[in-house]
Amino acid sequence: MCWGVLGKLVRMEGVEGEVEVGGTTIRALVALEDAKPGDVVLVHAGVVIEKLDRERVLENLAVYYDLAKYHYVFNGESEEEAARRAREDMVRLAGELGIPEDEMLRAIREAGEGGAGLGEPRPEGVPETAFSMDYMVQLAETDYLQVMHYTNYVRVCERAFMVMLASAGIGYSRLIHEYGLFIPTVEVSAKLRAPSRLDNRLKVYVWVEEVGRKHVKYRCVVYNATSGRVAADVTHVAVCTDTALTSSHEIPEDVRNALRSMVSASGGA
Repeated sequence: MCWGVLGKLVRMEGVEGEVEVGGTTIRALVALEDAKPGDVVLVHAGVVIEKLDRERVLENLAVYYDLAKYHYVFNGESEEEAARRAREDMVRLAGELGIPEDEMLRAIREAGEGGAGLGEPRPEGVPETAFSMDYMVQLAETDYLQVMHYTNYVRVCERAFMVMLASAGIGYSRLIHEYGLFIPTVEVSAKLRAPSRLDNRLKVYVWVEEVGRKHVKYRCVVYNATSGRVAADVTHVAVCTDTALTSSHEIPEDVRNALRSMVSASGGA
C-alpha cells in the first residue's frame, strides 16, 4: 500500500504534467493514458498513478480529515479546536478540487457516523446514526494494574460528545464566545462491562437521546476494539447555563435544532 496526495491536473506535455496540490504546482510523470487537464488525480513519488471520481475524492478527503485532526491533537490542540482546524483545511482543499463545502462536510460527518477507522462491528443497541470517535487508552488514565480508571470513561465520553458537536458546527467555543453559554454535565449514570487496558483501542459511540428547552441527554457506548467487548455504557444529562454557572438558560433555537438532528433511538446495549 502507498500513500499519495490529491491534486488537480492542470497541464500536460507528453508524459509530463503539472498538478496543483494545496496551492502549489508540481511537475509529475503521468502514468495514465486517459488523463486530461481538469482531472483530480492521485500523485505518489512524482508520478500520477490514479484518476479519481467525485466519490473517491470525498473518501480520500475524509481520511485526510482524520489525519489532520490527529496531527493537531498531537501538537497540543484540544479535540474541538483540532476538529475545527482540520475541517477548515479539508473545506479549503475540497474547494481547490471543485468540491462544494456542504459535500465535504457531509462526507466528514458520514465517515464518522459510519464508524470508519477501526472497522469493528457495531455493538448491539448502538443506532446506525450514532457518531463515533476512535481513541487509545493512555498511561495517565490507568491505575497501577494499567487498567483504565472508571472516571476516565466519563471524560472520554464527554470528549466524544464535544467532537460530535464540533462536527455539526456548534462546538463549545462557539457556545461560549457567540452565545455566552455553556452546557455542563449535571448527572451521569454509567455501567462498566469489561476492563480497558493501556494502549487498548477504543471506539466511542455517542448519540443524543433527548433535547429539552434547557437540557440535553446523550448516551455513549465505549467498545474495546482490542478485546472485542463493550467496556462501558454511559449516559450524561447536561443543562445550558451562562458561563459563570449562575443560572440556567434556554438552549438557543439553532443549537436546539442541531441537537435534535442528532437524536437517535436505541434498543439498549
